[in-house]
Amino acid sequence: MQEPEIFTQPITSKDRIDGSQSPNGLELDTYRGTIYSNGLSSPGGNGHGGSRGGPSDDNSSDDYHDFVYPEERKLGTWSTAFLIINRVVGAGIFSTPSSIILSINSVGMTLLFWVLGGIMTFCSLFVYLEYGTALPRSGGEKVYLERVYQRPRYLATCIFAVQFVFFAISTANSISFSSYLLRAAKGSSGNEEYLRSQQLQPNINVSEDERQWLTRGIAVAAITVVCLIHAFAPRWGIWLSNGLGAFKLVLLSLLVCTGFAALAGKTASPRPEPSNFSSFNGPEMETANARTLDTGPPMAQTAAGYALGLLQVLYSYGGWENANYVLTEVRNAPTTLRRAAPIAISIVTVLYVLANIAYFSAMTKDQMANSRVVVAAQFFENVWGKSVFVQRVLPLFIGFSSLGNVFAQSFAMPRVKQELAKEGVLPWSRFWASDWPFNAPSGAIFLHWIVTTVFILASQTSDVYTFVTNVFVYSSNWIKILLAVGLVYLNFTPSERWAEQRTTFRSSPLLTIFWTVSLLFVQAATFIPNQVFTTERLPYYVVPTLGTSLLAIGTAYWLIWAKVLPAFGYHIQHEIVQMPDGSERVKYKRVRPKKKRKRQGQWQRPRRQSVW
Repeated sequence: MQEPEIFTQPITSKDRIDGSQSPNGLELDTYRGTIYSNGLSSPGGNGHGGSRGGPSDDNSSDDYHDFVYPEERKLGTWSTAFLIINRVVGAGIFSTPSSIILSINSVGMTLLFWVLGGIMTFCSLFVYLEYGTALPRSGGEKVYLERVYQRPRYLATCIFAVQFVFFAISTANSISFSSYLLRAAKGSSGNEEYLRSQQLQPNINVSEDERQWLTRGIAVAAITVVCLIHAFAPRWGIWLSNGLGAFKLVLLSLLVCTGFAALAGKTASPRPEPSNFSSFNGPEMETANARTLDTGPPMAQTAAGYALGLLQVLYSYGGWENANYVLTEVRNAPTTLRRAAPIAISIVTVLYVLANIAYFSAMTKDQMANSRVVVAAQFFENVWGKSVFVQRVLPLFIGFSSLGNVFAQSFAMPRVKQELAKEGVLPWSRFWASDWPFNAPSGAIFLHWIVTTVFILASQTSDVYTFVTNVFVYSSNWIKILLAVGLVYLNFTPSERWAEQRTTFRSSPLLTIFWTVSLLFVQAATFIPNQVFTTERLPYYVVPTLGTSLLAIGTAYWLIWAKVLPAFGYHIQHEIVQMPDGSERVKYKRVRPKKKRKRQGQWQRPRRQSVW
């Protein structure tokens, strides 16, 4: 089979070449033989569709222009911090405590796990800060994987593309917003409405199809409106995202203050007796020994239970890397990222730990385990009693929290998908890379909307929330493990010249290794039979198997894209484009070489045609 030919001589680009030398010697040494261009459209371009002035021999992703964001549209410190907070604080803190206590069955260990989750988040944040300050451009993991894993060429990019395009979506939070909105409209109590909606009480007559299609319809409408705002009114998208981020902090603060009131004994329902804080583990929990759905053996206080509990905690902290996806749109990115990210994660960690103390102050362990995804609604009902505020307003507030997460995801994730499209890794890359008409990644936003909508419409809403989030978190952990190992390699391999490229910020190798080992424990232990990943429709091993197989699927895509297509006469062109604002991007082009025509020699006479 023919190997892909990597052009080592300067190639003709549709972008204008400034003819200067490489922007920095390190990158030229890293990507041997590639060329650097300034990324500007030629005068023959159409203004929004890329250059059309000269002849083209390829079907590459050049039908776009690289928009340089003006300073007034770039994110400052607090906008970047709110971007992270808005992504981290979604429905997780209001939903996952149920599955965590079910997995661990210990009050003290649960609180320690939330602290451990914050520590692991800071360890991972330091790794991404070192990458982000050294490579301050949009793309996140895509950019970092390409820097570390340069052989085999394109493999790391293809693996990440498969995982990110199909599972970095807003399905779970769109459905969560829809569910809480319906709950607020019906004015039912949290746990009662959840049992009715999930059909866990067979004597409740509810049309399942009608309920599910209504939930799906609202979820599709929500993601559609959010994507339209980000595509056609990008400034409004940033303002709304910041506003919802501030609103989430107010909502979490309300939850924490309500917990303090419960600790003081001011509750509408009787406080848990004995108290959850009477011992390290707290009182015994019946739910830990007998599940309502009988989906598996008890797993509390086992290795699998701890691993699954930690996985749910990490999901609740997930999204801290959101700013790394859009660094091209951050003002003075290295400095801003070093300030904003630790501020955001510190605020979230403190509020998360206090929120869980608040839950335990007013709810028994069994109540938390049986509340499922409406823990917060049940908590407020126990403290304040049944009222219009608890039954209608609070579910609406929590729904807005999920909607804020949709805004943050739909802002950052399409930026990464656009970078993948610009490199030509995705099919129909020119369309997905388009930023027409308002210099926003409208093509990638449309791709994000398509995949999100497909998952919403093609799934059962009772399973999709946990399934999609668990697969995304599990598969993302493999990418993070690769990046952590890669950072250790870069720091201890002088030939990579990483010390010259990075800034003064450096993550401690010991913290990086601790983070890596913790993630490996979580990844391995989830293959043990458990109840969290087991549903009425799916066995426990589907999530870890699918999350791991995405690496194999990405490898298969790479074989087709970089190995099979060259066998049919295509070659892959590798070009680094230097942007006017100092950022860079890589372009991979598939081109078919021209066939040389045989020139007619002078000794050959033209063939005489018959007069007949």
